[in-house]
Amino acid sequence: MTTWKITYSKDERTEVFELQSSSKPSMEQAVLQLLKMAEKVYEREEPKDLPNEIQTPAVRLAERYGITITGITRD
Repeated sequence: MTTWKITYSKDERTEVFELQSSSKPSMEQAVLQLLKMAEKVYEREEPKDLPNEIQTPAVRLAERYGITITGITRD
């Protein structure tokens, strides 16, 4: 298994989440893994605007936790 580092931005800081996988995770897989982690680690933020009509996992990650993925690299 390879360790993959998923870098993300939260509260104007760059954070790193490590994921074990035999192949590079897709952006969708990375979003789903970060969403699971965020639900356990971070408090849900109050919405600043009306929710986006399209509620993809990436939109939920950004709206609920203020997280955006900035990169996926191999360790």
